[in-house]
Amino acid sequence: MCNLRLNQCLMITILLSTTFVVRAESLYLESPLSDASLDGLRGGFLLDDLEIMIGLEQAISVNGELMAINRLTIPNLNQLVSEQGIPHQFDTELRQVVDGLGAGTLVTSTLGDGRWLTVIQNNLNGITIQNARELTIELNNLGGGFGIPGVSRDPVPSYLRP
Repeated sequence: MCNLRLNQCLMITILLSTTFVVRAESLYLESPLSDASLDGLRGGFLLDDLEIMIGLEQAISVNGELMAINRLTIPNLNQLVSEQGIPHQFDTELRQVVDGLGAGTLVTSTLGDGRWLTVIQNNLNGITIQNARELTIELNNLGGGFGIPGVSRDPVPSYLRP
C-alpha cells in the first residue's frame, strides 16, 4: 500500500513538473535579442524628447527672516543650441527688512556679469545670517507615460522653514 502511494505521488510530481515547463516556454512569444543587438543597447539610453531642467537657488535669511532669494533656471538642458549660450533665466527677489533686525540693517541683492552679489550690512550684535543654496534637477518626458511630473515648489527651501 505504501509503495502504491509513493508511486502515485511520484507520477503526479513528474506530470506537474513537465506541464509547468511546457507552459512557461509557451508564454514566451518573442525571440531573444542577438548579442550584437544587446551590445548596441548597453551602457546608455535614448534621449528622444527628454527634458532636463536645472535650477540653482540661493536664499539669505537674517535672524530667521528670509531677506533675499536668487534663482538661476535652465529650462531645457537637452535643447541643442548652435553657437549661442544655453537659454537661462535669472531671478532676484528682495524682501522688505523688518524693524526687529536693528537700526542700520541693509540687505541688497544684485546680478552682474553672471554672478550673484548679496550684501548684508548690520551692526553684527547677536544677528544670525544664514546663506543656503539648493540645486534642483528635474527630468520630464521620460517616454511612454513614465514621465516624472513637475514639482510645484515653495520659494522657501525646506531647510529654511521653522
